[in-house]
Amino acid sequence: MQLSLRFPLSLLVCLSLLSLAACGSSSSTTNPGNSMTLNVAQNSNSFSYFTLYVAEQEHFFTAQGLTLNPYPPIQLGTGTKTTAAVESNSVELAAGVITDAFTLSRVDSQIKLLGTLSTNLNVDIVVNKSFEQKAHLTANSSLEDKVKALVGKKIGVTSIGAATDAYLIYLFRQYGLDAHKDATVVNLGGSNVVAGLAALRNGRVDALSFPPPTGLEAESQGIGDWFISSKDVPSLATATNCVLYAKQSVIDAKPKAIQAFIRAIAQAEAWIHKNPSQALPLFAKYLKMSPKAAKPIADALMPDFPENPQIDHQGYDAAVQFHVQGGLLAIALAYNDMVATDTLNKALS
Repeated sequence: MQLSLRFPLSLLVCLSLLSLAACGSSSSTTNPGNSMTLNVAQNSNSFSYFTLYVAEQEHFFTAQGLTLNPYPPIQLGTGTKTTAAVESNSVELAAGVITDAFTLSRVDSQIKLLGTLSTNLNVDIVVNKSFEQKAHLTANSSLEDKVKALVGKKIGVTSIGAATDAYLIYLFRQYGLDAHKDATVVNLGGSNVVAGLAALRNGRVDALSFPPPTGLEAESQGIGDWFISSKDVPSLATATNCVLYAKQSVIDAKPKAIQAFIRAIAQAEAWIHKNPSQALPLFAKYLKMSPKAAKPIADALMPDFPENPQIDHQGYDAAVQFHVQGGLLAIALAYNDMVATDTLNKALS
């Protein structure tokens, strides 16, 4: 399920080549501290960013007196492009996976986390139909047995070094194994679910480590089975996943706008939980699917949206440990160094 981007090429060129002032941002106003305009970008239009869509559709940004430029937030396609835009000051606030913020913080200590959009790592391990039969496993088999059954197999990931690759490394390490030595990790060059399932169907890979809803799609199409969910791994079930992040310099320059954005997200997250009957058709519209087709995806993924954007210590620590054990971070990053707690508290007080 690959969804189309919602921005024109001319806007991308403007973002990539010009400063915010040249693109018409209010950052050039005489009193930037009072500015209520923000230049926002997100990685993609995957389900993890549904909260932003709710905030747009329910007019929560407007209710907070906030103007997004461009509107709706631009989708840059990958975390690498989003972090590059943040670092070059082309984007003031970003929505992406926490991996992006951690990666950028290596070269820029100003990067701060401003809220949670979704929890749970959200990676599916999907296998073809014959896999479980040959391994003599079922959906109820232990996690250890499932992981060990992947030894010697060809496993497709979105890219080497991505969270999907790190997830394999993390799982294998739990049982004294090395994913890149004890299995063949295949770079499938992106998170296109259709392409991933095609590789599983034609035998290019025996299994996939891919983002949702790959498992559900594989089962609905009869291609394979949802073998392991990150929810099956207790240490990852509540891990902070998608986040809001920005430079401290932006937080200092536009405190009112940043806090208004956080409040709008808080309204959206509360709305999702308080209005499930309204959230489902909106979720279906966002995914460009019928409500009937979207319902199993919503049932599986809606619980991953938090009730408010606060970043709790437990979820943060779980995310850090995953990144360290998955080989994405050399050392753990302290909560107080990464999370803009004062800004979050002021916004939500």
